[in-house]
Amino acid sequence: MYAGVVALVIGFLVPAAPAQAALVELTCNVNVHLSFSPALTATRTTAAVTGVANVVNCLSPSGNFGHLQAGTVSDATGTVTSLGGIPCNLLATITGRATIDWAPTGGHTTFDFTVNTNPLNGLVTLQTWQTSGPLAGTTSLTVAAANPNLGCALGGLSSITVPIGQTTFL
Repeated sequence: MYAGVVALVIGFLVPAAPAQAALVELTCNVNVHLSFSPALTATRTTAAVTGVANVVNCLSPSGNFGHLQAGTVSDATGTVTSLGGIPCNLLATITGRATIDWAPTGGHTTFDFTVNTNPLNGLVTLQTWQTSGPLAGTTSLTVAAANPNLGCALGGLSSITVPIGQTTFL
């Protein structure tokens, strides 16, 4: 049985402006579950994506977002495109949009996301761009390991789970 794990190592390009450290607005632990319908196979390389996630133990080093302590993502939707061949190798790009419902304040942050586990498409990343609500205008980068669903080798790639990761909003 294939027991693949893909580590998401985050990197991003900073403009060639004068060196200045990015201000860390918020950092949180995260777990993510993305489901694909239909399951990806050697010949079926695109699917719809739905997802859920939790962000917990949030800290605001900048002091600007101390009121955002945890949140739930329940409406993530998008698309996935895999390289094909063996889908369980997780060579895929996932894009979509979702909203974080923050606790204890009840605010909402809408964001666009890209998960790229295919090094042929650039850096292996899990990145978001916040478009509205608290944290609007920031990006987030996540360091985590992604696991394919059990039975992937027999039934196709129907989901990816990130049991624990660290997300940093800049």
